[in-house]
Amino acid sequence: MNNNNLRKEKEREFYMQHMDTFKTIGLADPFFTIKTAFFKKGKFGKQCQFFEWELKKGEDIYIEFYENVYDGSGKNTDIVPGIEDRQLFKLKFNPFYNEEYDVTETIDADGKVDRKYLVSLGEMVAVLPSGQEISYSLYEKRKEEAKLEVPQLQKSLSLFPDFEQEFAPKVEEEISNEEIADAPLSEITIRDLAAIMLLKPVSARPWLNDLIKQKKVKYEYSTSN
Repeated sequence: MNNNNLRKEKEREFYMQHMDTFKTIGLADPFFTIKTAFFKKGKFGKQCQFFEWELKKGEDIYIEFYENVYDGSGKNTDIVPGIEDRQLFKLKFNPFYNEEYDVTETIDADGKVDRKYLVSLGEMVAVLPSGQEISYSLYEKRKEEAKLEVPQLQKSLSLFPDFEQEFAPKVEEEISNEEIADAPLSEITIRDLAAIMLLKPVSARPWLNDLIKQKKVKYEYSTSN
């Protein structure tokens, strides 16, 4: 498959990824394309390149960014999403594009002038699945905040006891053959979680309260000695 066919095929695939969002915002035939984002010396933040015909259409342009995949010989073998969360962006139509965006000019095979315009990603907005639009800077800020939240979440989860190690031995050693009620993890309530994390018998499940009481007694005994 040559590069043009590969790009067209992938552009259709990427477009399908955002069909629900387009339906939400009521766009039956949006101007959608895929682009690469890159850093350019002398420019702040990532940039994107647009052809003159794209900016002259007079429409908002919806974009998903991609990256090329190359084999050992340098041949372009695939196109993959450039951003993990598959975010959809929009460049609003700017009638003053020719004055406000940097332009490069080359001569094509037919001797015609080919103009390409450099646009900062900061000029774009992120279109959320709900249809809400937020600035590119706010989108980046939320991404960074989400990255910081992951270690905090992992730290919080580490506060939970190992159920198999902490509770299962007690059932076998101390309660022997008594039949113990149980519940799937999907049915655990916030009250149950509070009981487990705080080691307080405040659950609505008597059997869980009993286990917590036993754990607490052993903990208090071990710390006092």
